[in-house]
Parts: sequence; structure tokens; C-alpha cells
Amino acid sequence: MAANDMKIILRDRNSLFIMLFLPMIIISVAGFALDFDDGIGINVLVVDLDNGEAAKDFVEFLEEVDVLNVDMESNEFAAREEVKNEGIALVIIPRGFTEALLQGRESELQLIVDPTQEDENTVVEQIAESYANRLATNVVAVKTVAAYGVPARDEEQILDIVEVASQFTDPSPVQVVTESVSPAAASEFTTFTQYVPGFAVMFLLFSTVQAGAVSLIIEKEFGTLRRLIIAPLSKADIIGGKIASNFIKGFLQLAVLLAFGHFVFSLNLGGDLLALMILMAAISLASTALGLLVAVLVRTKDQADSVAQLIVLVMSAIGGSWWPLFIEPQFMQDMAHLTITAWAMDGFYDLFFYDLGLPGILKEVGMLLLMATLFFITAISRFRFE
Repeated sequence: MAANDMKIILRDRNSLFIMLFLPMIIISVAGFALDFDDGIGINVLVVDLDNGEAAKDFVEFLEEVDVLNVDMESNEFAAREEVKNEGIALVIIPRGFTEALLQGRESELQLIVDPTQEDENTVVEQIAESYANRLATNVVAVKTVAAYGVPARDEEQILDIVEVASQFTDPSPVQVVTESVSPAAASEFTTFTQYVPGFAVMFLLFSTVQAGAVSLIIEKEFGTLRRLIIAPLSKADIIGGKIASNFIKGFLQLAVLLAFGHFVFSLNLGGDLLALMILMAAISLASTALGLLVAVLVRTKDQADSVAQLIVLVMSAIGGSWWPLFIEPQFMQDMAHLTITAWAMDGFYDLFFYDLGLPGILKEVGMLLLMATLFFITAISRFRFE
């Protein structure tokens, strides 16, 4: 049964085009047209009105922060207009900033932000405050020396005092140790990290849910299933054959599209090929089960076509095929995890970006297998050959 169905699919050029070449075209167009790789990060404008050593040190500190895209602007008025028009953050280093630090006087860094960019504003504020905390040691050192009446006659001597004080705080006596879930060799997140697996999963669902359900309904309408009962095959063999052919078709489709992404767009597939195959199998099995469920819940080919198409498009939209799931509101992310797509994309992120291997995707695989089990139990209990 399964082998015969696969031969029919391989002879159908239209099906092969829709299964393989159409997704490749869409992946390529979306990946290049919607390239957000250069847009990742928080844009920050800096206006340096001081031009002193401390100001230059602060700008260098900002430029070393990976999440910030720092640009310099000499015109404060123009910079403020950019904040209004483009929603970026603006840092103004005031005149006399370096001199105030050297004399132990208080100074300030001015941060101008767009109130609608709350998350970005918080990140920039925390980074600026971390630098201000580092400077506090220098100010305290200068004030302490002055309080004990030790004369600091010139700028060079003050800088020497500050340098000595910095030696006692670098490294800090209290260290914050962060354990990263991403290894140093983790892949850079690009548009193709998103769109290759995203559209691969969407077209897999079209093949296994929509086309799978429609083909089963057609066989019912033409009496093919009823005639198969006469053959020396049990009902379990017939249903198993249909499930197997749909599963194999979906698994191979995923494999070809991911290989296309790897060889054409240098998509990092992670370091655990076995884990990737297990995830692909779980996704294909869950989508095959959903296709069977749709087939038993509708009566006609048109109903199967419409219902399956609606299910696939909704799952793809909220589940992370069209855009990264993490940019959606939290309530939509929660809803998305009722779908095959969201768990599939979580698994691909864990393998392609974080390179977590098999232990890192056990939860995703487990949820996909749970969905497959529920779909199969419901579908098989309601399956009728006529």
C-alpha cells in the first residue's frame, strides 16, 4: 500500500512541484526579501558634547555591546528629531563630563527615548547605568583623596589616582556568573534560520494534512477503499499503509527542504543528525495524524480542502512559520503551543541555533508525539471505509 502510493506521487509532476520546488522558491524569495539579519539589535545615537577622555571611553564601551548599533551624531537637534521620527534611543554626553569626573563632581548622562519602545529603553538604561556604576569608583577615589587633604595638583595626577582605584575594582570583588544555554559555536540567527524550517513545516502540513485528507476522501468517494476490503488485506493493513505513505512523503519532503537550506543558504543543521531525524519524524507523524483526523471529520473533498487549508494557514501564522514566534504577544505564544507548528519551530531553533542536541528537544518531541497519539486515537476510532 505505502509503496504503491509513493510511486503514484513520484509520477505526479505537479505534486512534486508543489511539495518541493514551490517551497524552495518561496524560501529563497522570503529569505532575501525579508532579510532582518542586519536589523537585529537596538539602534542608539550618541551626541558627544564633551569630546574628553571619559566621553570617548563611554562611546567605546557602548560600541562593544553586541546588542547595540551605535551611531554618532554631532547635531543634538537633529538627533532629537530622529528619536521622534524613528523611535531610536539617544544618549547625550554633556559638556564638562570628563572634567567633572576628574574633579570628583557629579555629572549625568542624558538618555532620550521613545516611550513606545519600552523593552529597548530598558536595555539601554541598564547598559548606561552599568557604565555609570563603574565610574562611581573613580569619583569616590578622587573625593576620598581630597577629603584627606592629599593635594592633586594636576589632571595627570588625578588620572593616576583614578587608575590605581580602578585596579581594585577590575575585576570586581563580586562576580556574576552566567551559564549560557548557547555554546560558543552556536549559529548566527538569520532569515534562513527562520524561513527554511518555517516554510518547510508549512508545506509539509499542506502535503500531509490538506493533500493527505483530500486524497483519502477521494478514495472513499470513488469506492477505492471499499474495494480494498475485498483484497487479502486487513483493515489495519489498509489504514497503516495510508498512514505510512503519508508519513514517508512528509519526512522526505522535510529532509529535501532542509538539505536545500543547508547546501544553498548555509543553514546550520546543528551537530546532532540523529536528533534532527527524530524531530523530523515526530513532526511528520503528528501532521500525518492530523490529516487522517481531518479526513474522518469531513464528508466531501471540498470540505476537506477548505478545512485543511484553514487549519494549515492558521497554524503557520500563529505557530511561527511566517515570523519568529518570540515577537508575538505572550497570549499568542501560549495559543501557538496548541499547534504542531510551534513545537516544530521550537525544536528547530533548539537544534539549528542553540545546538542543544537530543536532550534539548525531548520536550518538543514528546509534545508532538502526544498530539500524534491523540489525533490517531480519535481518527481511527471514527474511521469508516464507506
